[in-house]
Amino acid sequence: MNRRFNSDDDARHLGASLPLKRPRAILFDLDGVLVRSHDAWFELMRAASRHFGGREVTRAEFDPVFGQGTEADIAMFGLDCTVDELNAYFFENFARHAEHLWVNPEAGPLLQSLENAGVRRAIVSNTMLPLAQSLLERARLLEHFEFVSTADQVPRAKPDPALVVLALTRLGLEASEAWMIGDSRYDREAAAAAQVFFVGLGIDGDRRVERLSTLGELCLCASPASRRA
Repeated sequence: MNRRFNSDDDARHLGASLPLKRPRAILFDLDGVLVRSHDAWFELMRAASRHFGGREVTRAEFDPVFGQGTEADIAMFGLDCTVDELNAYFFENFARHAEHLWVNPEAGPLLQSLENAGVRRAIVSNTMLPLAQSLLERARLLEHFEFVSTADQVPRAKPDPALVVLALTRLGLEASEAWMIGDSRYDREAAAAAQVFFVGLGIDGDRRVERLSTLGELCLCASPASRRA
């Protein structure tokens, strides 16, 4: 029997390619998927550029590269600082712009349904660990995740696959046993490089969804994976 999805768009993206094997874990990008802090980061990046002697940051430049990682921010905006110095500035000053933070209302129910079904959950984010944990705590989502994989734990951020590989290693899983959901080309490229099935939220991937809640339907209606010996 065909599964009914929340929207016609989601049904078109998903229906033709079912059935799938249910993953043992789903790796979540943070910003743009579970929360949205784009405006906060724009204001923070503008302030950081002024603080570290960079050039003026405009929306036209910032929007296409949002989420690219701290090292790339330094190079692009001409900041006179190290990655560690910029990360520290971000962490110390993000709270000043926290009023711009939006939490996806579908995130909590989705994560709880995955937890109830035994699907494990981890974060793969290009921010640093203290700030990622702070964002998740503000959103009341931190307790739903077994592991938070962040850019300060690996040599290179997404689109490099290191963050994805780290999360898989900590979960004790193979790439074929996990899915990843993200909303940017950095997420998609990282998942592809790690050979992890990628669900794009509002972007093309191995599957595409327009709402976060549809990920749960896609996952939970998939055939349960067989247990490893």
